Amino acid sequence: MNRSRVKSVDVIRGLAVLWMVLFHTLDFFVDFQKYGHAWYDFLVLTNWLPTFMFVSGMSVWLMVNKRLGSGFSRWKILLHGLKRYVSYIFLGLILCLWLFDFQSFLDFNEILVAIGVYALATLCLLLVVFGAEWIFLPLAFVVYALSFWFRGSLGSQALPFYLMLPFCFLGVFSAKFIIEKNLNKLALFELLLLVVIVVLAFLGDSFSYVEDSLGFVVYNVLLIIVLFVIVDNFQHAKILNVFSFAGRNALFFYVFYFAVWFKLAGFLDISQTFDWPSSILLTSLIVAVIFLCAHLKSRILQYFRKIVLKPKSV
Repeated sequence: MNRSRVKSVDVIRGLAVLWMVLFHTLDFFVDFQKYGHAWYDFLVLTNWLPTFMFVSGMSVWLMVNKRLGSGFSRWKILLHGLKRYVSYIFLGLILCLWLFDFQSFLDFNEILVAIGVYALATLCLLLVVFGAEWIFLPLAFVVYALSFWFRGSLGSQALPFYLMLPFCFLGVFSAKFIIEKNLNKLALFELLLLVVIVVLAFLGDSFSYVEDSLGFVVYNVLLIIVLFVIVDNFQHAKILNVFSFAGRNALFFYVFYFAVWFKLAGFLDISQTFDWPSSILLTSLIVAVIFLCAHLKSRILQYFRKIVLKPKSV
């Protein structure tokens, strides 16, 4: 099994998790009402959720592609995916019980739960149609069309299937083009997305996350693909190593932030009690601590792997 990682995928995932942690931490310290609604208005147009879902779709394709190429059967790949994504769902359940409530788990309002469920659904479909990933393009729009029937019945879901699954599907559709750097097909797909954006703008689409807008999906997919192209063209920039490290340890960053820092900050009741400069300083310090803990975790895992893999003397 080729266990090599795709750096651009790690970088984009790392960008998303750092964006989330930075904003949530700063948002916790600062009363943003004092600074207007510009930050939140920006997050209505684009945020980390589409990136997480798009990269999850890409990761599903990478896993299936590598394992099929290594001779694994589809049933073994499905079993591997079940273990991986059910563990995400279980970890999300623990976080919901630790931080929020059981209803948050049932509503898929926790990102690990949503990724686990939607990535598993994507995996099941991909195993059936692998080699004909073009199916995911029209299917993404078909799934979004279901929003007109399900919006009222899903209540307060922050991550509804008709908004998040299209990102997973389009991640699968784009994965081969991105990984193989097929710029011609990527350019054609981006042109199609631009045409859709123009049409939606003419029709008065809000391009809003809170309104579950189709424009939000199309616009963010275009941005993510452009970001992948940029990263691929600057692979050797040292700053990308920071994001790549965060991407390889994205699960640790996310869990550590919510299970440790968010819980502790809530217990100390320090929400919105600092001014702007102090908030930036404290946010930077907390992110640095998360990086340090992630690095320590990686070193400990490397140490135990060396012990386990060390050949026994005869």
